[in-house]
Amino acid sequence: MPQTKNKVDNKEARTMPFNIEAEQAILCSVLIDKTAADEFLPRLCSDDFYSDKNRIIFETAKEILDESIPVDTVSLADRLSLKGKLDAVGSVSYITELTSVVPSSANSEYYFKIVKRDGLLRRIINVGVEVSKKGYTATDEIEALNFAEGTIFKIAEDRDNSSMVKISNAANKAVDEIAEIQKGHVPTERINTGIPTLDKHTFGFKPGELILLAARPSVGKTAFALNIATNAAINEHKRVAIFSMEMPATLLAKRILSYISGVSMSDASRPRGLSNEEMSLLYRAAKKLDSAEIYIDDYSLNTPVDILSKCRRLKREKGLDLIVVDYLQLMSLGYRGGERQQEVADMSRKLKLYAGELKVPILVLSQMSRDVEKRTGSGAAKEPKLSDLRESGAIEQDADVVMFLHRPDPADLSQVKLLLLKNRNGAINDNIMLHWNGNTTTFCEAQSAPVVVHKDENEVSDVKPISDVVDDVFDEN
Repeated sequence: MPQTKNKVDNKEARTMPFNIEAEQAILCSVLIDKTAADEFLPRLCSDDFYSDKNRIIFETAKEILDESIPVDTVSLADRLSLKGKLDAVGSVSYITELTSVVPSSANSEYYFKIVKRDGLLRRIINVGVEVSKKGYTATDEIEALNFAEGTIFKIAEDRDNSSMVKISNAANKAVDEIAEIQKGHVPTERINTGIPTLDKHTFGFKPGELILLAARPSVGKTAFALNIATNAAINEHKRVAIFSMEMPATLLAKRILSYISGVSMSDASRPRGLSNEEMSLLYRAAKKLDSAEIYIDDYSLNTPVDILSKCRRLKREKGLDLIVVDYLQLMSLGYRGGERQQEVADMSRKLKLYAGELKVPILVLSQMSRDVEKRTGSGAAKEPKLSDLRESGAIEQDADVVMFLHRPDPADLSQVKLLLLKNRNGAINDNIMLHWNGNTTTFCEAQSAPVVVHKDENEVSDVKPISDVVDDVFDEN
């Protein structure tokens, strides 16, 4: 079948992309093959067709299919006649002509992709025009960003999202993965946290997972996340993106340097507070970070869409294995109005979707509500619960793993309990004891702590590599 895609090279007279022959070929396929009708009509939409009469025929054929009536020339002509649209498509003669466009439906997937591609390109062009107009009329940055975000998601929702697979195919893949694990071949895409008991229960952070780490202020959630990110980058050679809405990149780099070198942050902040040996340790730590694939973005107004866009680019150009977002309540969708609780729920849902799209785990930090501080009693009665997540219960629903950092004894800052209260793919554990070294912002597991296991019942600036930020740290000093 010859292709006559309408394409004009003259930049001043460009027309929309379309392929009438491909439109006719896919319509022919669904008219002559019931299997093709069942497969392709649900995956197409009206805007995928450039020709008015082809669009009308598609809409009518889809209507017939939705009523579980066979789609053929007879049922199609009858329905068009009843709707008074038969003449609009060129009468019965055009429908008959359609059935002879291609000899069989063997290449229908190819025709489908052409029609879908051109439909998407036309929508992108139209959205570009709308965004351009809004650029001239928007009254402020928030309005413009909100409009752009909405139009981008509208395009994403329209794309072909067929993902149904036969259970036997999924089962065979699952058995293959289990067999590899039993041989001792742990999937390389998993991220180990460096906390043995946590890794034992979660089997590491896996692609597509949303992991939530919550704590009250000053308990150490940022330090804990940085420890995980640094372990992943240095020990496992993973590529990590950190989005910080609270701390500047240089301060995060100082914490990471202190963690790697074991040199006290407070001593490093005092004039002549470090010995020559300690400075040597810092330089060695900086050398390790030269080859570490850690990228920091400290833009405080990052939205979920910003994060997705930057991570897409980073994954395409460098690769990406782990994303850290610090922290959820400091982020916004980029528009005013509406309830904050719903906004946080929307952001949580988007981050979960992004984890799946990017095929990486996303570690999101979150604040806890003040309710935990108002509880009476002691011991377990004062420990965080899932209901303590601040501003939205949707966070708990979206997350695959939910962890809390809790200081059981306010007088002993060195002891912190890690509570694993949701673990979609394993057991939970509410008694992982950690030792906290505030001088070096380091968490490590207290090996002597008892382990009690329960069965689960239930940020716009460019991302900067950590080596560049480290240079800034030494320039300051």
